[in-house]
Amino acid sequence: MRFFAAVLVFLLCGSVLAHVNPMPDFKDKRDGRVYKTVLIGDQRWFAENLRFKIKGSWCYDKRDYNCDTYGRLYDWSMAMSLVDYYNWHSIKKMKQRVHDVCPSGWHVPTNKDWKKLKYYVGKKGKSDGVGISLKSPDHWERELRLPAGSDEFGFNAIPAGEKQQYNGFMDLGHSAQFWSSTEIDDGGAYFWSLMYDSRTFDKVYAGKDDGVSIRCVEDRLYEIKEPPPPPPKIIPQVVKVQNKEVQTIHIGDQVWMVKNLNEKVPGSYCYENKEENCEKYGRLYTWTAAMKIDERFVNVEAKDSISKRRPRGICPNGWHVPTALDFYRLSTYLKDIDDAVGVGTNLRSREGWQESELALLGEDGFGFSALAGGLRDSLDSTSFSGLGFFTAFWAGTEGDSARALAWRLSYDDDDFVMDSSMKSRALAVRCLLNPPDDDEIYDSTSIYDKRDENRYKTVAIGDDFWMAENLRFAAPGSFCYDDKDIRCRNYGRLYPWAVAMRLPEDFIENSMDSVSQNSVIEEHQGICPDGWHIPRKDEWTRLGQFAVNKRKGLAAALKSRDGWAQGDLAKNNNASGFNALPAGIRFGNDGEFAELGTSTYFWAAEGGGGMGAVYWYVVNNKDDFKAEEDFDKNAVSLRCVKNKLIPEPEVKADSAVKADSVSTPQEQ
Repeated sequence: MRFFAAVLVFLLCGSVLAHVNPMPDFKDKRDGRVYKTVLIGDQRWFAENLRFKIKGSWCYDKRDYNCDTYGRLYDWSMAMSLVDYYNWHSIKKMKQRVHDVCPSGWHVPTNKDWKKLKYYVGKKGKSDGVGISLKSPDHWERELRLPAGSDEFGFNAIPAGEKQQYNGFMDLGHSAQFWSSTEIDDGGAYFWSLMYDSRTFDKVYAGKDDGVSIRCVEDRLYEIKEPPPPPPKIIPQVVKVQNKEVQTIHIGDQVWMVKNLNEKVPGSYCYENKEENCEKYGRLYTWTAAMKIDERFVNVEAKDSISKRRPRGICPNGWHVPTALDFYRLSTYLKDIDDAVGVGTNLRSREGWQESELALLGEDGFGFSALAGGLRDSLDSTSFSGLGFFTAFWAGTEGDSARALAWRLSYDDDDFVMDSSMKSRALAVRCLLNPPDDDEIYDSTSIYDKRDENRYKTVAIGDDFWMAENLRFAAPGSFCYDDKDIRCRNYGRLYPWAVAMRLPEDFIENSMDSVSQNSVIEEHQGICPDGWHIPRKDEWTRLGQFAVNKRKGLAAALKSRDGWAQGDLAKNNNASGFNALPAGIRFGNDGEFAELGTSTYFWAAEGGGGMGAVYWYVVNNKDDFKAEEDFDKNAVSLRCVKNKLIPEPEVKADSAVKADSVSTPQEQ
């Protein structure tokens, strides 16, 4: 893995200039300092931290040379050119605002400015994570499991640390924080953070009296030289449900209706009692109406009156009102495969939502097409609110006697938030298709693992029979990604090589003697089910050759159609039937999970004898399928291949039974 990581870093560093659009240097007339600038998307940014000296601002450790390298640190009131009083009081009631600490024509970025930057970098960048794309290659403390910063867009984020009110100066070399001009409340505001041991670029809730860096962004916007590709246009699949045509969309392994339910029943309403709003936004239902239970349960627990697994409620036969877990799985899936925007942004439709300085416009990246249909308050039938501003969907999960869970989308929030609401309120209902039973998923070619009752799809690829799913057998020493059981269900388990092979933990390091070398046999079962084994080099090679012969791209023919982040998703065709999922990796040196949605690795039955364990890999933005050697302590996915060799019958040493007298099970 270290070899692969080194190659990846080299490739990234060699390609960074492709995204850098330098602009003329800017001279701050106030003190004569000159700053490099860079164009990222339609925004022109300082490529250095602000160094303008104002009363009370700090150089790290109070040493002037740190200001020269890292810029100055400012608390929020300094950033906004306000008196210290506003570090503990809101500015919302201020009648007059003055310009912030940035030079004239520039400003301290709003949250939306930062989100636009993150969006553009996430969509255009080649690095595995927005944080990697923004970090400078220099000054950062190195974390071996992560590639160095690629500074792919010339932003040149350096780890200037911070100053906290009670802890003093801290984190030089470990973190970079940048103020936004958006406050939270009397004592808090947002800053955006990069950490030495993380790939992400995240909004953080912070005390206004913290001292952090400032990056200025120009007031004017520019024409985008290289716009990111537009979101894919998702074409819904039309199916007949109870003799009605219904638009549906696949997101991960879930099938959702594209429109909110519009079934007229008691306890349902059109927004402002106008029928045309029902046609556009669907109906609004009280929770008891949505669950199709008696109205008395509006103030009484209904735990014995609804199904907790798949509560059908008012949805058609074969569909159900999503549970809180169903919505959680939807949210988790979207987070896994698109870190450039929030889940809420991906779910909101591209039209019909008010704009906000706190969030991006809806992307509708997966066809969910959520409209801002508002709600009806529980006070009376004429109290409606939120049209154009928010929507909420009932979950078939009860909170208590008076409340039930709901998931909310808002015009000013990029997230998809679980909330609770009074059961008497009227919210939208979005139906979810019941997952297929085992008999619908698995045909006669599937295999059944009697050890844990797991079943697996299989596929004939050339002369070999492969599992078309990653192994899920819970062998001791294996892992679910992020230690979450739901990831094992979706992606299979991650195994260290020795665990997969059922060999001693130190086999790689201590396998030079002939006895140990012969421990890896031709059809090595390891932890595969009976009759199956861990693939060797010749079997992986035949798989790759089969994919090449499909003439639809090597890796593209191996990858699943869904689940991969970035890259050219339109080319992923799974033409081979192998269905490679981006299950990521768990690093053995520190237990860190990484690369879910962007890569997958599979062990081979090769290792020892002076070589490392062998794995084959596919990554999101390349059409390669290659093998490397690695430490067996890392945990990756496992696929099994059906045995071809016919095992010789066991004959006891003291028996005179002849080979031709041994009967097959059918003959007995």
